[in-house]
Amino acid sequence: MANKPLRVQENKVVMAKLSREDFIKLQKHCSVKNESVNAVVRKAVMNEVDSPVPHMLAGKNVLAYNKYKDNFSWRVVLDNGLRVDIEDDLPTEYVSQLFDSLKQAVDERDTYIKKESKDAVPIPSKLVRKGL
Repeated sequence: MANKPLRVQENKVVMAKLSREDFIKLQKHCSVKNESVNAVVRKAVMNEVDSPVPHMLAGKNVLAYNKYKDNFSWRVVLDNGLRVDIEDDLPTEYVSQLFDSLKQAVDERDTYIKKESKDAVPIPSKLVRKGL
């Protein structure tokens, strides 16, 4: 019997151009994580490839008040039934300021565009990446 040749795993190099500032940020990030740039980039690429998220998903934001802790939880319930927990410990002051800011921005938009809102709205994929 003839020996079959060993199959050698080929690795390919992936490159990206970064500004000097972005490269320095990446180096600091890697230093804090105590990982090499290669390891961090490999994990980021594989996370994107292994867990792809559609660019836009539809769902509904749900903020719930916890009267015992006097804070809020933020969840997104997707149209497909999945629930993504965004944050469980939002301070009341933060939510109040966010509400005021959102109200002002929506009012400004309504000045220019008159459009009925729907229950399900597009959700940026960055918000739900962790939960899928």
